[in-house]
Amino acid sequence: MGKDWEVPTAYDEVPYENLPFPQALPRGHATVAALHGLAPVDPRSARVLELGCGAGAHLAGVAAAHPEVRAVGVDLAASAIEVARATAAAAGLDNVRFDVGDVLELTEGQLGTFDYVIVHGLYAWAAEPLREAVLAASRAHLAPEGIVYVSYTSYPGGHMRQMLREMAQWHTRGLEDPRARAERAQGLFALLDRLGEAGPSFYAGVVGEDVHTLATAPESMLVHDLLGEAYTPVWFVDFAAAAARHGMAYVGDAIPESSRRPPWSEAVDAFVDEAAGDERVAREQYLDLMVLRRFRHSLLCHDDRRPAARVDRAAVQTLLVAADDLSAAPEALRSVLADAAHPVPFEVLRERLGAPADELAETLVQGFDAGAIAFHVVPSPAAAVAGPLPRASALARSQAQPGAVVTTLRNQVVRVTDEPTGALLRLLDGTRDREAILAAFPGPLSAEALDAALAKFAELGLLHAE
Repeated sequence: MGKDWEVPTAYDEVPYENLPFPQALPRGHATVAALHGLAPVDPRSARVLELGCGAGAHLAGVAAAHPEVRAVGVDLAASAIEVARATAAAAGLDNVRFDVGDVLELTEGQLGTFDYVIVHGLYAWAAEPLREAVLAASRAHLAPEGIVYVSYTSYPGGHMRQMLREMAQWHTRGLEDPRARAERAQGLFALLDRLGEAGPSFYAGVVGEDVHTLATAPESMLVHDLLGEAYTPVWFVDFAAAAARHGMAYVGDAIPESSRRPPWSEAVDAFVDEAAGDERVAREQYLDLMVLRRFRHSLLCHDDRRPAARVDRAAVQTLLVAADDLSAAPEALRSVLADAAHPVPFEVLRERLGAPADELAETLVQGFDAGAIAFHVVPSPAAAVAGPLPRASALARSQAQPGAVVTTLRNQVVRVTDEPTGALLRLLDGTRDREAILAAFPGPLSAEALDAALAKFAELGLLHAE
């Protein structure tokens, strides 16, 4: 990781938005892997590698939420790594390291082995040699029970964004400065976005969401995602084949809800059954056709682990259970889950209901498919309610300044809008009870207002569970 090859990149010139992304949390990846019959490592004490980590907001959030995690982030942009290191230092995070590194030079597993490998957005914004290197490096660093997360633009929906990209490229012809090109392109999309206000418009229809996104996008998204040198969406079947060439198999989508049985009509079910049969990759590709998918969050494992194609009923019996939509949950489960502040272990649920394990597992999977039930491998690090010694993460406390974006324990972001809110958040280091917080707060604050603020912090996922 020497400095001899640290050269400026487009991301040094126009830094990418430095934000975490909850869909890339190892905690969620572990849940999906378990649902498909695998045995992932506990994400609270795992080794985590992020390739193309940017300025480190995501990995810093993972490290702050789980102090026993050991994390490494790598990016080619030296300026981004400087920001990531400063973020970790300000929060006192000694369980995460950030290095300048080139994925092309990491295909032999030079950094060791990791239980979770994260590659967000890099794959489809890279030329072929780098895409192959992403998969090679992921596989080379993957522990035996490890899980790889790769997000990428996909077809058929990617055709829509590709069309808009080509329109923007033509509209910005002759401009060399990336910021000037982004500004001019955004003007085009703003115009297209307004066409729908005057009457029927193609740009308010099937591509309306994309047009609106680009009309309101931050500069860095236009510079890098839309107008960058490489933009190569892939068909899912081609991605799965590329992963297979590197000794990896598809597990599922990183968003657990995507493991639900699709709510297809009988006619669609029959069509897909006839066209794809039990071939899982083909079935997934048909799903992309049905929903015009343009972005995927794929999880991979070593190909000898053979993940189950559908939710494993036996695996469900090892998980925590929560209500996603209590009104849609089976009646027998409502009373138990309604009173639960935290996800309930399957065995506890079985004992309370007095139900056979296999029968309960099937009921829960049916509830999961219907959107009523959620599964978790481990509980969230975020508290449902503020405890007697409320504690925000060291990362959130270090970020808590007026106007700043703060990372929650769910790796989402909230904005601190005023100094009193920031001052209160900075006091929550787990050493003060409510009386001590009131005494230390630099200004008037009633006990009722403090309770309300702490309740809001807990609702936003800012407070550690005890």
